[in-house]
Amino acid sequence: MQKVIRPDMFKKSLLALAFSVVAFQVSAVPETSLATMYPAEISTFWQEQVKTGTMKTPDGVQLAYAYVVPSQSKYALLLIQGRTEAYQKYHELYYDLATQGIAVFSLDHRGQGLSARELEDPHKGHITDFRLYSQDQNQFITEVVNAQTDLPLNLLAHSMGGAVAVQLLTQQPTLFQRAVLTSPMIAPNTTVAFSEQDGCYLAAAFDWTCADCYAGFVAQPYPANQDFADNILTSSTTRYQLFRDLYKQQPQLQLGGPTWSWLSQACDVADQMPVLARQIKTPVLMLQSGSELAVSNTAQQQFCQELGPLCAEGKVQAFAGAKHELLFESDSYRDLALQKILAFVQQDKIKAQ
Repeated sequence: MQKVIRPDMFKKSLLALAFSVVAFQVSAVPETSLATMYPAEISTFWQEQVKTGTMKTPDGVQLAYAYVVPSQSKYALLLIQGRTEAYQKYHELYYDLATQGIAVFSLDHRGQGLSARELEDPHKGHITDFRLYSQDQNQFITEVVNAQTDLPLNLLAHSMGGAVAVQLLTQQPTLFQRAVLTSPMIAPNTTVAFSEQDGCYLAAAFDWTCADCYAGFVAQPYPANQDFADNILTSSTTRYQLFRDLYKQQPQLQLGGPTWSWLSQACDVADQMPVLARQIKTPVLMLQSGSELAVSNTAQQQFCQELGPLCAEGKVQAFAGAKHELLFESDSYRDLALQKILAFVQQDKIKAQ
């Protein structure tokens, strides 16, 4: 029996083809070219096209930010970084996205990057109220993003930035067209140092007596001499070394381990995630690292289930063997992650055409 192709089926086939074409037009810089591309093109692009600045929060904290709005931009993307990260770490991603006609905006979280630290010891990752992160992002959107562009806005968040993004999505239910969470910290992986439950219980207890002490009972300043073999972030030696060199050249970017207060706040947010997921109105793509040690993959899967049909493809997109930082991983992981991200955020644009 001959299969009849209805007009609606033909339209869906064209859309699927369009998605596949878009997905494989990513201009990611190969690892083998990074050594020459960084000084020749990426650094030049950053110096000539990327704008930087600072803003002051209502409680007097100076925060650093960066953005680029390429000519003929298609849409804008708010990049929310992970713990310990600075916008300068994302030179390569800025370059890749800008060549795709995407405006990119990012804010260094209070307490890290080029933003003011929360404690006298600049190596301690500290926060007293996790909601401050999303409040800062809201201010950044109002004062900087909206002042520079009226393009449709999407969201890309990594690790701790994923938890901040979840709060932001509930506070701004109609602001973002789509959101992508890479290795999001729906819950921290406290099993690295403690059993999963004991880590959060200890944080709650010590938050009362030693809130600004390093979590884990020992000092954890920035590991300046950490070998590549000991890292849990990426399997790309090239991208790992670029990041390490950057933080060596600019020691003000360096950040060590979290305090008990930070961990307590992260655990509190993790407890809220099921309720927050049900308040989200924005489609969400979740990318998961298969060899994850920094955050909980189980919590990510549960969060996707709570999102229901808003979780793209109904499940997290797992990258078997990939470490925590997908956007700094080896090309085999990173290119595919970028392809999935661009295909997802461009879906509305394709449908409109």
